[in-house]
Amino acid sequence: MKVTLHSLVFFLFFLCKLGDLQAQVLVHEEPRHHPVFQNDEIRILNVLLPPGDTTQYHIHHTPSVFILLTSTLTGSQLKGAAPSGGKSTAGSMYFENLSAPHLRVHRVWNMDKDTFHVMDIELLASDTGFVRRPLAMTNLALEIDTPWVRAYRLSLSKEKNFILNNNKRSLMLIALDGARVQTKQNGKTQQQTLQPGSFFEIKRGQSFFLKSNGSHVLQFALLEMPKIE
Repeated sequence: MKVTLHSLVFFLFFLCKLGDLQAQVLVHEEPRHHPVFQNDEIRILNVLLPPGDTTQYHIHHTPSVFILLTSTLTGSQLKGAAPSGGKSTAGSMYFENLSAPHLRVHRVWNMDKDTFHVMDIELLASDTGFVRRPLAMTNLALEIDTPWVRAYRLSLSKEKNFILNNNKRSLMLIALDGARVQTKQNGKTQQQTLQPGSFFEIKRGQSFFLKSNGSHVLQFALLEMPKIE
């Protein structure tokens, strides 16, 4: 069977394009992005990248909040672009609207000696906006305010409490560092040791109690999602 040079070039081009497509996965299917929670409003991906490791090229396709849990030297590369580097700051958080046409296809690698840890929280609900004003509570500071999500920073010193009674909002509380706390939720009181990235879902209609038992100021991210009709 005679194979022309033109046919061979076309076949090799097809294989390259096929491999290129297969290398690009949705972010929640990328092996280092571990789905740990999902409901109609959000999907939480716990991202752990060991030293020297590199993710696959993956596609971010929804508005998302990123919560950085380590200070780590990393590199990243947009598909078809030059690589770049930077350092994350533990405890920081930011929002990006990554829905079409703002999709991002990239890969990330760890250039540090410790594991890179970040929470990627995809906002799955449509842009409905908020019907309530932001929460105004002691030790709670609003850092991100968008139609998709509000993100607050909760700071609790030793023996201080965070209490929600007859809550009318959809909330997710995420620990930014290690913490020893007492909680009461759904009528159950617990003493818990939290790790960075530990989280609590606080549903509408639920009450929630959190007390710091640590010796230093504890930091949490509190995410509020808009109401879904």
